[in-house]
Amino acid sequence: MKKKSRSSKGTPIVKAHKKRQKRIFYARVRAALAIVLIVGTVIGVIQFNKSLERPLSVNAENYYQIKEENEINNDLLEETEDVDAVVNLDDVEIDKSLLKYNITQPRLKSTYPIDMIIRSEYAIVYDITADEVLYAKNADQKCFPASTTKILTSAVILDNVADDFKFTAGDELDMVNPGSSLAYVNKGSILDLPTMIDAIMLPSGNDASYVAAANVGRVIAGNDMITTEKAVQTFVDEMNRAAMYIGAENTHFTVPDGFHDDNHYTTVLDMLKITLYARQKPLLMESAGKTNKYAIFESGEEVSWENSNLLLHEYSDCYYMYANGLKTGMTDQSGYCVVATAERFEHDVVCIVFGAETSAIRWNDTIALLDAAFVQIRNKEGI
Repeated sequence: MKKKSRSSKGTPIVKAHKKRQKRIFYARVRAALAIVLIVGTVIGVIQFNKSLERPLSVNAENYYQIKEENEINNDLLEETEDVDAVVNLDDVEIDKSLLKYNITQPRLKSTYPIDMIIRSEYAIVYDITADEVLYAKNADQKCFPASTTKILTSAVILDNVADDFKFTAGDELDMVNPGSSLAYVNKGSILDLPTMIDAIMLPSGNDASYVAAANVGRVIAGNDMITTEKAVQTFVDEMNRAAMYIGAENTHFTVPDGFHDDNHYTTVLDMLKITLYARQKPLLMESAGKTNKYAIFESGEEVSWENSNLLLHEYSDCYYMYANGLKTGMTDQSGYCVVATAERFEHDVVCIVFGAETSAIRWNDTIALLDAAFVQIRNKEGI
């Protein structure tokens, strides 16, 4: 009898091979599960960190809560300082390009939802989404805006030149005052429009402001041959026309950069209106929200700028996670100033603080007011 041949499937070598493949398979499965577990853990940690929000409570240290309603009424109804008269709007020819903007007109009241005394001299907090002033202190009194002027400077630039416009620096740089904040623009430098707005908004370049004013002033005048002084004055006149059109009736500007001049003034209520006007310029708001910028001019120079708004910088003790702009300012006469914008609970809020004695007071007052605003919004919305 013939012996039955033994199948190769049952040999020890084959069995060992199958076991090895099975071990490899299970090892790969375990490795895949481990990777999935690690990735899931990392994603979970990231999502958890993102969900962490700044505690919604007002830091009342160094602040005094107003207990009695009649106290705030008396403070807010005090006779305000007269503001120098400006030209009547009816006497000014308005740039037709401004007519496309529907500017909200915030109104002051006798009482406000936020009852807080701050140390800065002037302030206003406005809920854009609800169209409501939440806080005001000396909001219609004359004050000096310093470099927050550049909010209007940038807005007027964007209203008067095309997206592909190029700015060439010239003799207007001789008009920049000693001690100015600079963007390091030199005679002969050529900047495109986005870079110019960044040069004005981030490092608060007074040099960039004058270059823009001279270039755009000639565009407004329709004459490339007018003198530098006339071009800059034409631009400043346009700033004043724009301010009057949007309802900033107690504002008068004499320079494009905000360097102190007794006749260069505003109120925080007017600056709020200017800010609402500027918010309609996407390029301006994008610039105001940047923390820094490495720029290469059209003429080849390379510069690095950092935004002076410490609310935006994560490394800063003044970092405010809901802030998204806008502009700081400071002179001896104006004190420390900031126009701050923030968004939370789907509400956009503007907080303007002028006349702080120190930078720390400016930031403390601003953060306290923003926190109080979002507490008010949360409670009102029932969030």
